[in-house]
Amino acid sequence: MNNKLYKLMNWPEIEEIIYSDGDDPHRILGAHKVGSNLLIQTFYPMAEEIEVVPSTGTKKYKMELADEAGFYAALVPYKEGFKYKYRIKLENGDIKEIYDAYNFDGRMDREDFIKFNSGMHYNIYEKFGAHLMEIDGVKGCAFAVWAPDAARVSVIGDFNDWDGRVNQMRRVDHDGVFEIFIPGAAEGDGYQFEVKTKGGVTFKRPDPYGYAFKDKESQVSKITSLGDIKWNDSAFIKSRTKFNRDSDPLSICELSLESFAAKHKNHIPDYEELAKEILSYVQDHGFNTIELKPVMEHIQGHPFHITGFFAIQNKYGDPVGFKKFVNIMHEAGIRVIMDFVTTFFPKLQCGLNSFDGQALYEYPDPRMGVHPRTGDLIFDFGRKQVTNFLLSSALFWVSTFHLDGLRVADIAKILYLDYDRKPGQWIPNMYGGNENLEAKDFLCNFNAVLKQAYPGLLTLTKETSCWPRVTGELDDGGLGFDYKWNNGWTKDFLDYIQNDPLFRSGNHNELTFSLVYCYTERFVLAFTHEEIGKGLEGLYDLMPGDTAQKMAGVRLAISYLMTHPGKKMIYMDPNELSIDNAVFLENMIHSLNEIYYNRPALYQIDTNDSGFEWINSMAAEECMMSFMRKGESDKDMLIIVVNMAGVDRTFEVGVPADGKYYEIFNSDDTCYGGSGMVNPGRIEADFSEADGRPYSIPVKVASSSLAIFSYTPYTTQEKKIRKIREEEANNKMQEREKTLRELKNRQEKEEAELLKELHERYEKELAAQEEAIEKKYEQIEEERISSIVSEAALKSISGGKKTAAKKTATPKTAAKGQKTAASKSAVKKAPAKKTTRKTSGTKTSNTKTNKKDDNK
Repeated sequence: MNNKLYKLMNWPEIEEIIYSDGDDPHRILGAHKVGSNLLIQTFYPMAEEIEVVPSTGTKKYKMELADEAGFYAALVPYKEGFKYKYRIKLENGDIKEIYDAYNFDGRMDREDFIKFNSGMHYNIYEKFGAHLMEIDGVKGCAFAVWAPDAARVSVIGDFNDWDGRVNQMRRVDHDGVFEIFIPGAAEGDGYQFEVKTKGGVTFKRPDPYGYAFKDKESQVSKITSLGDIKWNDSAFIKSRTKFNRDSDPLSICELSLESFAAKHKNHIPDYEELAKEILSYVQDHGFNTIELKPVMEHIQGHPFHITGFFAIQNKYGDPVGFKKFVNIMHEAGIRVIMDFVTTFFPKLQCGLNSFDGQALYEYPDPRMGVHPRTGDLIFDFGRKQVTNFLLSSALFWVSTFHLDGLRVADIAKILYLDYDRKPGQWIPNMYGGNENLEAKDFLCNFNAVLKQAYPGLLTLTKETSCWPRVTGELDDGGLGFDYKWNNGWTKDFLDYIQNDPLFRSGNHNELTFSLVYCYTERFVLAFTHEEIGKGLEGLYDLMPGDTAQKMAGVRLAISYLMTHPGKKMIYMDPNELSIDNAVFLENMIHSLNEIYYNRPALYQIDTNDSGFEWINSMAAEECMMSFMRKGESDKDMLIIVVNMAGVDRTFEVGVPADGKYYEIFNSDDTCYGGSGMVNPGRIEADFSEADGRPYSIPVKVASSSLAIFSYTPYTTQEKKIRKIREEEANNKMQEREKTLRELKNRQEKEEAELLKELHERYEKELAAQEEAIEKKYEQIEEERISSIVSEAALKSISGGKKTAAKKTATPKTAAKGQKTAASKSAVKKAPAKKTTRKTSGTKTSNTKTNKKDDNK
C-alpha cells in the first residue's frame, strides 16, 4: 500500500467496519474528499480484487487491499459529481459490477423522525421496509428499520451472499432508525436484517414493514413492489360515504380464502380466480359484504398469528392480485372488510419478539407483555413508535387495497390489565385500576384517524368483557367503533338451541335476555368461525336430533338471526354439508337476505326499541315466541312467529291492527328442505282477543321453524266492506248473546222450579219418615217396658214364696220396688227426648198394675 494512502486511512474506524461493530459506516466507506483527491473505501470479504470504474472515461483505478479481512481502498483525483462502480473479481473467479451503496444518502429527514417518534407518521410504511427506486440513474432498493437497542444492523440477502459485513446500515436518528440504499437489489430478492446487540449477540430478523415473504415460515422477506391496476370502483368508494350505519342493511359473509382454495385439488388458485369464485358464491347467497379472515402473512394453520403486518399472503399471488380481488368485488357492489389483529403477535424467535435484542414491540414486563394463557405477546401501546406501526399498517391496507372496513380482533385482551391474570400477575394503572389506559387511547386514536382519512369506512370489533360504549362516539367517551359483535346473543342462543326440544322450556330466558341490552351498542349478530367452526356444517353439528331435525334447527337458527335486531353476519364454508342440503340452505339464505334488504322493518330501526315489540315472550312451556319488527312506516310492520318445540303447533297470535296478513317466509317451506307446513294466501285478522290484543290471526308453525308475516292495511273500500261485516258480526254476536241470556234465564227458572219441587218432596218424605220412626220407637219402647214389667212380676212372685215365712215385705212395698226398678230401667234405655213421656207412661202402667194387685 502506498504511503500516502496508508496515512489517510483511519485504522480504528476500519476495525469497526471489519468487526461490524459500528452504526455509522457511511462516515468511513464510500467516497470522501481528501484535499484534491477522493478516498474511496469498501469492505467486501468475498473479493479477490476490486477496481473503481468511473461512469465516464476509460481509466480504472485498482483498489489496494488494506486489510486481509477484505477491506479495500483507492485514492483517485477529485471530480465534482464523480460517479463510479466497483468491478469485483470474486474468489471463485466470477466478475460482477456494483455501485457503491455508501455513495448514496438516506431518504428520511428530521420531519420523518419527529412524526414517527410522536406516533403520527401514518404513512411511515413508505419509508420503512424495502422500496425499489432509482437514485441518480442507479436502480436499487432503499432499506430502513427501527432498532433502537441494536449496536449494528445490516441488510443481508441474495444481492450480497447473505453476508452481514457487506451492507452495514447507518443509524440516522438517535431513536434508532437505520437505513441504506443498496444498488442492484432487485424485485424478488430475499433479504433479512442482521442485528448485533450491544452484548455482541448476532441474529436475523425479517422486515416488520416488508410487503412479502420468500418462505413459508415467514423468516425471509422478499423485495416486492406494490404495483398498480386500473381501479373501476370510484363510484362505489364515493357511495360508502352515504351509508348510514344505523338505518341501512348490512349482511356480512365471513369467509376464509383457504377454504375456497382447498376446493382446488390440482393447483393453487390466485387472487383473481378466488375473487370470481367467491363473488359467485356470495351473490348466490345474497350477502352485500364479505369479511375476510386475515389475508396478512401468518403462521400456517393459525390465521390470527400474524407474521407480516404489511405482507399479503403470497401463496395466492402478489399485491397486484389482491387489488384485482377487491376491484372485482367493488364492481359487483360487494364491500370488503378484513380482520385486523392489533391486540397481540406470536412469540416467535424470528418475528417482532425482542426485535433488536430487547422488548421493542411488546411490553418489557411480562405482567403486561405476555398473555398468560396463550403465551402471545401484547403490543406496547405506551410506545408511540409501536402505535404508529399499527396505525400505519391499518392505513396501508385501506389505502393500498381500497378496503371498506377493518374488524379488530378481541380487544378485551388489551383493555384490561388483569385479563386472564390472577392477583399479583398484573400491574395496576396510574390510578390503581385494571384498565389499560394506553390501549384505550390507541383504540380511540385508531378510529379517529381512520374515519378522518376515509369517511364511510367501517370499523368492527369483538369485545367480550362488557367494556362500556364500544360503539359510542369518541367525543362522548366511547371507543368509536361502528359495530360490535353480539357474542352474548350468540352464546345464549346456541346454548338454548343445542338442548333437546323436550328440555328447552327451562332455558327460555336465554332467548329473551338479549332484548334487555341489544340497544346499548350497535351490534352485529354473528355466527362466526369461533362459534360454528366449519360454517353451516358446524352449526348442523350443534343441533340435536336426526338429520331432518338438525336441518330444521339450522334453518331456524339462521332465520332467527335474520329477524332479531342487529346487523347480520354468518361464517360460510364452501365445503359444507351435502349438495342437496347446501342448495336448500343457499336458497333460504338468499331469500332471507332479499327480505332483509326489501323490508325496512328488519333494519331501519335497529338501534332503539321502537323498532321491536314483543307479542308473546312468556310461552316458555310451548317453546314459542312472537314479536313485531317495525319500520318508520306502520305498513312496514312484520310479525315473526317462532316455534322452537319439537312438535307442530297452531297458534292464535295477537296482532296490533286489523288488516290483511301474508306469510312472506317460512323456514319449513319445501323449497328450503322443510316439510311444507306453511300458511298460504291471505290471512284476515279475527275480531278475537289474543296476547292482550283485540285482533288475532291463526298460524300453523312446524316444529323448529320460523314464519314471517307482512301486514297490509285495508283499502277504503275494504274498510267499508269490513265495517259492514263487522256490524253484521256484531249484530249476530249481540243476537247470539241475547239468545244465550234468554236460554240461561229459562234454564235458571226451570232449575229453580225443579229445585223447589224437589225440596218440597224432600220435606214431605222427611216428615213421613220422622213420623214412622217416632211410631216405631214408641212401639219398641212399649214392648220393651212390657217385657221388663213381666220379668219383674215373675221375679216378685218367685221372691214372695221364698220370703213368706219372714213376713217382712208387704204388697205395697213390693209394688213400690217394682215401680222404682222399672222406672230406672226405662230411663236408662229410652232415648233422651222420649224419656219424660215414656217414663210417665211407665208410671201409669205400673200404678194400674199395683192397684190391681191391691184389689187382689
